[in-house]
Amino acid sequence: MATFVEHPGEPDFLRRLMLDNPWWDGITDDVVHNLPERAFFKRFWNAIERGDGDKKAVLLTGPRGVGKTVMLRQAVSQLLDGDTPRRHVCYVSLEHPLFLELDISRLPRLLRASRGISADHPLWLFIDEVSYQRDWEAQLAKLLQADPMLRVVAVSALAPNAENRSHLTTLFLPPFSFAEYLGQQGIKPADVLPEPPNAGRFTTDVPDGLIELNRLFEDYINEGGFHDRNGEAGAIHRSLHSDLPGLHGISSPSDLHRLFVLLAYNTGAEFSIETLARELDLAKNTLRRYLEYLESAWLVRRLERIDQDAKPFQRAVAFKVHLIHPGLRSGLIGGRAEGEDTVTRLVETAIQTQFLASSTGMESLFYARWGHYEVPFVFLDRRSGTPLFAYHCMWRDDAIRKPKEVRALVNFKTSHDLPLGAFVLTKAQWHGGKLGGEPMRFEPASVLALRIGLEFSQL
Repeated sequence: MATFVEHPGEPDFLRRLMLDNPWWDGITDDVVHNLPERAFFKRFWNAIERGDGDKKAVLLTGPRGVGKTVMLRQAVSQLLDGDTPRRHVCYVSLEHPLFLELDISRLPRLLRASRGISADHPLWLFIDEVSYQRDWEAQLAKLLQADPMLRVVAVSALAPNAENRSHLTTLFLPPFSFAEYLGQQGIKPADVLPEPPNAGRFTTDVPDGLIELNRLFEDYINEGGFHDRNGEAGAIHRSLHSDLPGLHGISSPSDLHRLFVLLAYNTGAEFSIETLARELDLAKNTLRRYLEYLESAWLVRRLERIDQDAKPFQRAVAFKVHLIHPGLRSGLIGGRAEGEDTVTRLVETAIQTQFLASSTGMESLFYARWGHYEVPFVFLDRRSGTPLFAYHCMWRDDAIRKPKEVRALVNFKTSHDLPLGAFVLTKAQWHGGKLGGEPMRFEPASVLALRIGLEFSQL
């Protein structure tokens, strides 16, 4: 006897939506009322207001665990606090198993029919975890085309395909900057930023407050980038152990995990596709696809290489890979980083994290390597290609007095004006001076990270 198999239908979808949208029945959504807003929320809300005019979907993307869903719910709350009718606002999470059966192109028609919203009135659709829908970028485009009065705000744990995003206004929500992490701890960043010593040459003086700031910075690089306690481990688990990799063409999750472990353990190291493929015994095309997924899931980020003349290579072979936040390494291995070399690489990764709050910062940061020389960070003016500043990191207390210790930075400074400075990032040294005849600024990495975060939080 044949078995009759039932599938969820529209009544089931609507019952679930009633639970997820309590404001339809006049009930206040208490989920987000007591949660603080991230500084980024103002930028997100401004994009939503502008999107109401240009008819594009607003997409918020970023790593797992940085508060995208909370921010989406806060946007719903702010919209409801205005004069938008409550029945015109719908929140749906496509991560819920029930909605894996849903063709989202049917959703506007279903909502308008069930909520009594005519086609000439706006309908707001807030879609969480939109990347759980196959070809989700194209699906969003179809939604907008099918319903001219539809306003879509979506959250994705994956970056959109560069070739299919003309209908999207995309914003990236980064992990916490050091400044934001301090704010989450109830510490005003300006209150713990030490006064720079009044010294134009080498000094062993340690400014008041720097030891405590360094302690906070070490906490930050081990566990300070995400909303929840153990958020780093959660971000890894939800990105690698969910259905997402399989939905997006990853045929061997175990190989994806091996690649991530290698990159996480060696964050800030230089690689090539050839060396990675050989190390993991993977085909190059497979390796490329897996690396692209890790970047799309905002777990790692590649830095492009330039030469001593600050020019990109015609055939780019080598690249650096940084974790999106250094705490992911601690989340992976389950302990704090130890050893000067390891902590130095995590400090470098933390510096690049500070630039993620700005699209300009993300697009302008490179590393320079030629011969045996390397400058970990060079910031270029994208219009002219002129290097504006450069960093070399040495996380230690003892003095840096010999040019050979930072010879690459000295040589690079000789070739370029670097109007915003050549910096040697230290643990405790903070002074001006010269190395190899070139002016250098020695500054604690914790201070610089805090300054960058404060500056970009104002953008």
